Amino acid sequence: MDVVDLTKALIKIDTRNPPGDTSQAVDFLQNLFSSFKTKVYKKEGKENLVVEIGKGEKTLMLTSHLDTVPAKEETLNPIVVNGKLFGRGSCDAKGCVASICSAVEGIEPEFKLKLAFTADEEVGGKNGLKVVFEKEKADAVVIGEPTGCEAVMVLQGSVLALDLRFNGKDGHTASHDSCNGAIFKSASFIVDIVEKFKNLKGNYEHYRSFFAELGVEFRIRSWEAVFNPSMIHGGVKRNVVAPSCDLSADVRFAPWISVDEILKFFEREDLEVKVSGFLPSYGIFVDSVKLENDLKLLRIMFEAIRGENLSPKAVFSLGVGDSRHVRKFGIPAFYIGPGGGNLHSEDEFVFISELRLATKIYRSIIEKFKMF
Repeated sequence: MDVVDLTKALIKIDTRNPPGDTSQAVDFLQNLFSSFKTKVYKKEGKENLVVEIGKGEKTLMLTSHLDTVPAKEETLNPIVVNGKLFGRGSCDAKGCVASICSAVEGIEPEFKLKLAFTADEEVGGKNGLKVVFEKEKADAVVIGEPTGCEAVMVLQGSVLALDLRFNGKDGHTASHDSCNGAIFKSASFIVDIVEKFKNLKGNYEHYRSFFAELGVEFRIRSWEAVFNPSMIHGGVKRNVVAPSCDLSADVRFAPWISVDEILKFFEREDLEVKVSGFLPSYGIFVDSVKLENDLKLLRIMFEAIRGENLSPKAVFSLGVGDSRHVRKFGIPAFYIGPGGGNLHSEDEFVFISELRLATKIYRSIIEKFKMF
């Protein structure tokens, strides 16, 4: 099936998460790969499919996720306009799934090739690739995410979940200055710290020079740090200046910026801070994967990109994906996939040219894996 038609077919299958039911998509793909050995792993009602192609001592896994973020019903009807394919999951990440499927058509690898199509990436992946990789190991993993075909995401940021309580002075609206209230304080703080985080810079010369030696440009995608005020609640009554205000925040930052540097921004007398969660950075240089193994996979991926007359880029992103479920076992895993735009919005799209290009690059990675 043509990669565009396959992407359209996958978009039409509702895998919006929640509830994240991937069973119909798994059935569709299992039928597509009916001539190969397939396994279905299910946890908490979420289905994951693994396809095995070829035999050998070495194993390469190509994987991407089937679930999408929520959206209106009409986004399940794919539309092509000016070289762009619109629809929920077109870019994140059903275009990746389709490109992987198209890449292996007629291929006969001299090693074991596994394809893993998973659930629950949009909510942390605990019922998805985490489940699969505990059962199905590989020597290297290529993860389909919409990086754009010239970019390999080699590093992702750390995440701090913070619960903040602002304390103010209460009183009647008519006689007390609202600037002393907790809600006003929180609002002023948010405006200030969002800009400070966007402008926060660290020293990543080590990464830039390392990749320059490989003939690859190292890029920062978006910012080096970000503060997102996710949820807020405060006050007791409409005509009372708020004595307290609770704010939940998602804080992300590059590995060359320390946790201590981040927490210093929250040192003030009227603010109570609780760290309710922390996810460390994963990627090259920052986890347990040996550099020599990361380099073997990266060289293959970069050469596959160069084979399409593109200049490869190594990218850092504040986004968090499934690589941690692989790299915690000391296995190299990096992201690449067809690019598009408006991820997680109602007008999400993938470039048709990128779908076709990604198909070629995935196939080239498979063909070059004998070098690993």
